[in-house]
Amino acid sequence: MALDEIDRRIIGALQVDGRASWRSIARVIGVPVRTVVRRGNALLESGEIRVGVVPSTRTVLLEVQASAADVDAVARALAARETSIFVYVLGSPVRILVEEHAPAENADLMLHDIPAIPGVTGVALIPVLEYYRTLTSWMPGQLTPDEVRELNPAFGVPPAIDHPIPALGNGDEAIVAALEADARAAAIDIATSIGMSESAVRRRLGVLIGGVVDVRAIVAPATLGLPIAGFVWLRVRPKRVASVVAALQASPYVRYAAFTLADEQILVDVAVPTVSELRRFLTESAWSAEVESLRAASVVAAYKRSGVQVDEA
Repeated sequence: MALDEIDRRIIGALQVDGRASWRSIARVIGVPVRTVVRRGNALLESGEIRVGVVPSTRTVLLEVQASAADVDAVARALAARETSIFVYVLGSPVRILVEEHAPAENADLMLHDIPAIPGVTGVALIPVLEYYRTLTSWMPGQLTPDEVRELNPAFGVPPAIDHPIPALGNGDEAIVAALEADARAAAIDIATSIGMSESAVRRRLGVLIGGVVDVRAIVAPATLGLPIAGFVWLRVRPKRVASVVAALQASPYVRYAAFTLADEQILVDVAVPTVSELRRFLTESAWSAEVESLRAASVVAAYKRSGVQVDEA
């Protein structure tokens, strides 16, 4: 599906607020409502973009090794896990990078759950200590800052690592289930399907979204003209972390960035339009002079994005 500027701006609006109404999006981007409805529904029906629901919990990262013959099968098994959020096969050397919802016992995950998958030959577990950007706060410039604020003033703020999860009230599980079935379902439709009043559903959605679950627009970077994807691990002196992070957050190419409990503390997921731009990102960015060392790996294939299985092998 060939995308034009209007399509990209609609996608940007859904990245900023996955539940924004077509009318709100039309007002913000200055396009007739009928056009936004037609284009937006076509994008969703084509699979170019999906809107999904992911629980708001702490996560851990896993680097999983497998023999070359088993990498595809292992990646698919990891993507099939309800607890996995993203699953990518990386090159040089080939291994699988996974983000998982943090379990109560990391030892079970590393020593029992993942090694039990046929074909797995090794597992490294990397705790996340702070998020600098997640995919709920990435939108590579399709909208202006003023348009972003009009749609969602909270967009761009990464989740706090220890933010308290509100307790579920009466009917909350049914509301979350309805969102999982259709993340863009109108409050009145959710209310009708679960037998609650619309006002009660709206009130609880205000608590649940951002507190218990995140509603994410899921789009492959290549769809937005960013086909070259990779991960970068940065080793940074503690006093330099803040300035390096500020420079990373200023880049529209940075999709995910986190501080981890690893020798190379900062992990960055980056997507760029060309190989030359990737070289410039690694060598000429404002942060590049402040890091002690880096290692990088290209994304060979994606098996899961934002909790949704994809077939980009």
